[in-house]
Order: sequence, then structure tokens, then C-alpha cells
Amino acid sequence: MIVPRFTHEQCLILSDADAESLLATAMASEHQSISSTDPSMLIPTWWGANDTDLDLVLSALEPAARKHADIFGLQLLAEHAIYPPESPDSSSISLHANQTRILLDASYLAIQLGLKRVVWPIRIPMNHPDRIKGIGDALDRAMLVSRLVSIDAEVSTAPEVIIETPFIDLSDAQIADLAMDMAIPLESCWWASAQDLPLAQTRAHAWQGMSAMRSSMLEPKPGVKTPT
Repeated sequence: MIVPRFTHEQCLILSDADAESLLATAMASEHQSISSTDPSMLIPTWWGANDTDLDLVLSALEPAARKHADIFGLQLLAEHAIYPPESPDSSSISLHANQTRILLDASYLAIQLGLKRVVWPIRIPMNHPDRIKGIGDALDRAMLVSRLVSIDAEVSTAPEVIIETPFIDLSDAQIADLAMDMAIPLESCWWASAQDLPLAQTRAHAWQGMSAMRSSMLEPKPGVKTPT
């Protein structure tokens, strides 16, 4: 099994309350229990498509992110949630432009909080029409935003910020193996409580090999609370 490189420092995790964000939350919790660092922080975020069901998606996302923070003992910064702007023109904002805005906002927040690491748990799926380019573009975006925001670091802030993308190139099988190995509660992801939404059905279908029954049979790691 491939184990992605994950920061051992306290970090700011962008959470869309999907499986990759849940994995990042679990890994941050595991590292902080080993190194006794302060708890990492989550901010609810949506970097996916701005579709017609977005309001309904976000209403399921934030409670799921809160549950993930509670399960793994991290702090949720709900007041700093980063979502697509609510305006008549919001649908015209491109996916990539919105991702750049999210990374900028999150990185500035991180340095103000004294955090040098932002974790963006984006993953370019296997069925992406141009996966290699998609991976390269996301890596470039993370690197360039990191450099830009770091220019504005001051004595009173973190000295720099680095945006990490630990799962970006993992295959479906690799991410599923990692989720199984860490016994993450997939039933707590946002799409599990919003099955009437087409997007939720698509996300749930992508994880059909890791059904709720199989994941519930896995024992949680010591110190991890079972979601209610």
C-alpha cells in the first residue's frame, strides 16, 4: 500500500467533507497524537463545480466537516468557510479561477494563524479527460499561490506557507486501500446524508466498493470516537 507524504506540523486542512478530506483529517490527528503538536484546523471548502445543487451540497457539507473535526479532535473554523461567491454571476466563474481564490484565501488565513502548511486534499480522478495535465495544473496552482502569499509574510505571522496535495495522483484503488487501512468512517462523508442529490449519488457510487457495512466492521483507531 502506498502511504502518501503528509506533514507532521500543525496545518490548515481544506475540507469538502469527502473521503480525501476525511483521510487528511485522520492523518493529521494521527501525527499530532505522535508528536504532541497542537490540533490542526479544518475549514469547510468547496473547490468542485458550481452546479445548480450547490446550496443543498453545502448544507450537507458543513455538518459533515464538523463531524469529522469532532471525531478526530481537530478544530473547525466554520466562520472561515470558503465557498463560491453568492451572486448572479457566480456560475460564470471558472472552476480553476475559484480554486485559485480558495487557495489564496486559505493561505492568507494560514499565515495569520501562524501555520506554515495548508493541506488541499484534491485528487484528480482516473476518469479525468486529461489527468496528467489536471495533476500538473493543480500542482502549479498550489506552488504559485504558496509563493505569492509567502511574499506577504511578516514578523507577526508564519514565515511562509506551503500548500500540500498529498493525494493528488493516487489511483482509485490506492485511495480505497488507504481508506480501508485507516478505517475512516466513510458513512460520515457529506454525500452519505444527501442521497437525494445526483452529485451525492455519483460520489457514493464511486465508493460502492467500500460499503457502509464493510466500513462499519473496521475497528476505529484508539482514541477515535465513533460518529453518531
